[in-house]
Amino acid sequence: MTLLRTLLWFVLLAVAMIAAVWLAQRPGLVTIQWQGWRLDTSVGVLMVAVVVLCVAAALLYRLWRGLKGAPSSVFDIWGEARRRKGYRALTQGMVAVAAGDGAEAQRQARLAEKLLEEPPLTRLLSAQAAQLAGDRDAAQRYFAAMLDDPHMSFLGLRGLLMQSLKDGDSSKALAYAEQAFQRRPDTPWVVRSLFDMQARAGKWREAQETLQVGLKRKIVEPERGRVLSALLLVERSRAAERGGADQDAMDHAKAAIALAPEREPVVYRYAELLIKRGEGRKAMKAIERAWPAAPHPDLAQLYLAAVADKDPLKRVQALTKLTSNNPDDLDSRIALARECLEARLWGQARRHLETAGAERPDAPTRLCRLMADLEEQEYGDGEKVRRWLARAADSPGDRQWRCRSCGAVHDRWLAVCGSCGAFGTSEWRMPPPTPQAIAAAAATSTLQPGPTQEILPPEPATDAKPPTAAAASS
Repeated sequence: MTLLRTLLWFVLLAVAMIAAVWLAQRPGLVTIQWQGWRLDTSVGVLMVAVVVLCVAAALLYRLWRGLKGAPSSVFDIWGEARRRKGYRALTQGMVAVAAGDGAEAQRQARLAEKLLEEPPLTRLLSAQAAQLAGDRDAAQRYFAAMLDDPHMSFLGLRGLLMQSLKDGDSSKALAYAEQAFQRRPDTPWVVRSLFDMQARAGKWREAQETLQVGLKRKIVEPERGRVLSALLLVERSRAAERGGADQDAMDHAKAAIALAPEREPVVYRYAELLIKRGEGRKAMKAIERAWPAAPHPDLAQLYLAAVADKDPLKRVQALTKLTSNNPDDLDSRIALARECLEARLWGQARRHLETAGAERPDAPTRLCRLMADLEEQEYGDGEKVRRWLARAADSPGDRQWRCRSCGAVHDRWLAVCGSCGAFGTSEWRMPPPTPQAIAAAAATSTLQPGPTQEILPPEPATDAKPPTAAAASS
């Protein structure tokens, strides 16, 4: 490229030299008369004069353009410096928000607003800085102002939604979540937030519609969606029954058990309605199918209600049949021991309690109390009764309905946790082991490694169930 350009210059120079020689050999004569003046010159001189005039005119034009645009250039340079300072303030404000420095965030937000004439860029920082400083009204104003900007409206809705949740205004939060869902139904946090709020408000049908959208858009995993759908149908069944729509209540219960036949609340609801209809045998079959995956004292009592027999021995026989598919589970042993006590079958009651682990140092509370009842009814031994009651008081705990999200304990299954408001997180399980319990278990361990013996991992807890795909956590 450089060689080509050099050759071009040589060609132009050669042409200019040839033209100059040609004009020198043919000087010619040019006469100009104007206003009494006369000018005599050659053609070559005239052409040189014309070129000089053209160059001078071009230079004067450039000078005029430069002088004319000088104020604008100065303002452009000043505006660029102002924008750089504004963006620097915006960046430093975001850093202050991340660091939790509310005063610095507000100072940088005010500076960014002053330097940048672009409200959409500074409103979010101003709103976050106001939130950090505890200025609720200012944050509300900034978030509300974002709704007028199509590019910032979604962020404004999210800010207003979070602000409403902090203020405890669930109705406003739900309204904002619905608006956000209408704008962006593909956003995971929008679907989850709307579902949780609808469930918390008892809007079971709307929550199920939201869940279906989440499943369709692959925001919710199919297994989790299956269980959540079943639990929503349980609540819809209860709502229908309260409204006097008994057939709708049964239809919802049937749909729920078709989805999750292994979930205790689902089975309980279905069997409960069957018993009310006088279909006790169907209720028994449903509980028998569910017992291997979901043994529970309430299901055992419902099963006995379906049997509808007051004879203690026949009740023991009925429970023996129920628990035969999961005989070693803690709740199976406890249910049988309790009915054996009612039937005055002391030996069988003791066998069930001891097999369930009543003699273990970490025996659950229910086992200790049943052992106290057994000692009192069989022998009337007050000393042993007091000893078992003392052990019950010091027991590490028992299976209860516990929220998987916050750990809150409830005396019955709740679709929505009364503590944290989460839906479908209530599980029938033991409390997590305390550090003292772990230390005590380690101290009582007698396993010592021998020359060819390996230290084995601890055995699973007695109340653990084998994991199954159908019994996946909700």
